[in-house]
Amino acid sequence: MSREEKNARVENPKQECLSSGYLLAAVALVALVVCCLAINNQSFWCDETFTGLMAERPTLAELWRAVSHHNSDVQIPLYYLFAWAWEKLVGLNEFAMRAGNVLWFLPGVITIFCALAGKPLLRSSFSAVLLSSPFAWYYLNDARPYAMEIGLSLVVFAGLYRLGLNQKGSTQERGWVIALCLGSLLLAASSILAMLWLGAYLGAAVLSTPKDHRRRLALDYRVYWGLTLVLLFALGLFYLWTLSIGARASPGPTDIRNVMFIVYELLGFSGLGPGRLAIRNEGSRVFWPWLPWLAIYAVVLLIVLTQGWKQIAAFTSRRTRIRWVAAFAVVAGFIVAAGAELRWRALGRHCTSMLVPVLFVLGAGVAALLSRRKWAGQLVAVAFVGLNLVSDLNLRFSERHAKEDLRTAAAIATAAAARGERVWWCADELAGIYYGVPMSRANSTPASGQVWLVVNPTERLLASLDPPQLAVLSSRSGTQDRDQRVRTYLEQGHYNLSQVLSSFTVWRR
Repeated sequence: MSREEKNARVENPKQECLSSGYLLAAVALVALVVCCLAINNQSFWCDETFTGLMAERPTLAELWRAVSHHNSDVQIPLYYLFAWAWEKLVGLNEFAMRAGNVLWFLPGVITIFCALAGKPLLRSSFSAVLLSSPFAWYYLNDARPYAMEIGLSLVVFAGLYRLGLNQKGSTQERGWVIALCLGSLLLAASSILAMLWLGAYLGAAVLSTPKDHRRRLALDYRVYWGLTLVLLFALGLFYLWTLSIGARASPGPTDIRNVMFIVYELLGFSGLGPGRLAIRNEGSRVFWPWLPWLAIYAVVLLIVLTQGWKQIAAFTSRRTRIRWVAAFAVVAGFIVAAGAELRWRALGRHCTSMLVPVLFVLGAGVAALLSRRKWAGQLVAVAFVGLNLVSDLNLRFSERHAKEDLRTAAAIATAAAARGERVWWCADELAGIYYGVPMSRANSTPASGQVWLVVNPTERLLASLDPPQLAVLSSRSGTQDRDQRVRTYLEQGHYNLSQVLSSFTVWRR
């Protein structure tokens, strides 16, 4: 194919998308299959139960009153609005609420596929890397705003990519401007952190775009940009208001281990290693049994990353690469520093919007390896996607990666209380409420059939309580039993560990 023919194809993305419509349908179908595989009906974990509690509110006014009184939850307005509306359509259960993620992820996949028209190998490689991403698989199965952020970040990245090609007069340019504006507004509305990451996207794009091209786009579509900036400014004022009323994330430490886990999760290691709870409770020693798999993946990943960076370097200026890396590094550094200073735990999910640029480099690396005639490079590319799929299936089906079994724990506590037993619930209060545990606080006198809520008790409170006949203890010791007082009380009180659930232990006297 001549250079003129290639340029003609790039300059007419609509024709390219139409001519490869069957590929688009195939990718959309595969993305739908991925969603069906990734999403299950396991018990909600504690943060998801709050989504359920908010979604079941009968009116928007009640939703607002509930959300505005719970720390950082007021800072993810679009997701709660969506969850509330989605629950009214499909009902409230684990699978149904998580299935709402498809409505955000699938359009993102389709949009980026069309954006990469004219580069069929990169398009296919990026799609394979995206659809096999362990990070994406994990958060597709989470009734929280992270799959929404992945889908909208794909739209924003796609719009910036297409507009960066400087296709003056393209019949599709206006459509990409609209996609970028709409994606930016929705991404910013999904969470306060997503708005920071949007700043990284837009800042990198503006700083790396040639001045003449930037000026032309600004003038030709000034109405779209102006309206978008006004609405983003309003969102910014809203987020500042939430900070002024004290909205903050749940407390927790942030240090170098958090940074390492963010990298670990974004790059796809998570399904090949230990479960999250084991990492949180046992530290680095829990990785030893999984080191062979992690080391193999690390070598393959390094090759793909290196090739991807070289491929991108061949088609972009040094200034462009530096500014994109710097923009995302600044936001990532700010989030980690804020977590360390304000004492909230920075995790991979707080860097969700960073996933798309990372996957783009990996997709470019897979494309570069597949384009070679040597079988070794092609084998590495196939191995990388294959290891990602192994990671995906582990996240989905392996017991060590199972979600907190709040549903079963709550059923055990409720049934014991109904039999007249004295029960302690040392786990998340809102999760217990969602799953119907009839709770009273430990410093009150519970009525018949009630469960005592015993979370992070003092020594004096523990000494004043009547011993339980059954206790349900969360394994998230750093949150619900911070000083290990309840566990020590049960162990020294000759209680037997009668049942072990995912993230819970049940103790009986």
